[in-house]
Amino acid sequence: MNQKSNNMLPFELACYEIYDNGYDPLHTIMDFWSQHTITELQEILWVLFENYRKGTVQEDVADVKQMHTFLMKVCRVLMAYFLVHFRKIGIDVLPFAFAEPADVITADLEAKQRIHSFFNRIAE
Repeated sequence: MNQKSNNMLPFELACYEIYDNGYDPLHTIMDFWSQHTITELQEILWVLFENYRKGTVQEDVADVKQMHTFLMKVCRVLMAYFLVHFRKIGIDVLPFAFAEPADVITADLEAKQRIHSFFNRIAE
């Protein structure tokens, strides 16, 4: 198997595991948010975007493996959200255990809302 095909295998497996017996998209979503914060997700996606924009190639094998693993988790959670939406699975009644306390998440969301409102007023 050539290197290009080898790199696609984990991605393909992530896309096809939704057909496994017992697959539960809600479990995938709950598992992701119990391990990762929204800030962590934003920071990692920003690093990826900047590396792509600058054409930077990551040389450290450990960092590449860690980034690849995280991106596969993001791919899985996106697939899970799609299935929840497509199959109209109720998600609102599930108790989520988030990676950070609810008051920290609320404070962060409120701060970002204030920043958004400020810049929105300037733009008008």
